[in-house]
Amino acid sequence: MATAKAYLLGSDASSEEVKKKLASANPGTLVQVARGGTASNEVFVEMLAAQTLRAESAGDLLAKKPEVDLLLRLAGTTQISKAIRSQGAVAGEKFLAINAGRGELSTPAGLEGTELPRRSLTEAELSRIEKAALLNAQRG
Repeated sequence: MATAKAYLLGSDASSEEVKKKLASANPGTLVQVARGGTASNEVFVEMLAAQTLRAESAGDLLAKKPEVDLLLRLAGTTQISKAIRSQGAVAGEKFLAINAGRGELSTPAGLEGTELPRRSLTEAELSRIEKAALLNAQRG
């Protein structure tokens, strides 16, 4: 079972430092940052992360690294450059930090972000999840 936590961080936070903290607190998990506003629901992020983790287990990632696969799914594209342009974190702006794995995740001490709320999925989120799931078929 996949689990994910997502945190919205301010423009003054360092995405590299946040990634290091999350990876250190949760060894062996996937850590990715994306543009602030990419998602507002932790359940949505968890569904996309589950697709990435399932693809990794099946040897069917959209990219060589699961972190890039997740960014592609967030962006709804198989083109890495397009995903980075549309959903990649931008220095000096708010960003989303995502931590995903197959077990319980812990929030590292000193992480100064707001965890995204968990709520029912909207129609728009369900549509994005479906589009992300179909990316593997489009690639083939």
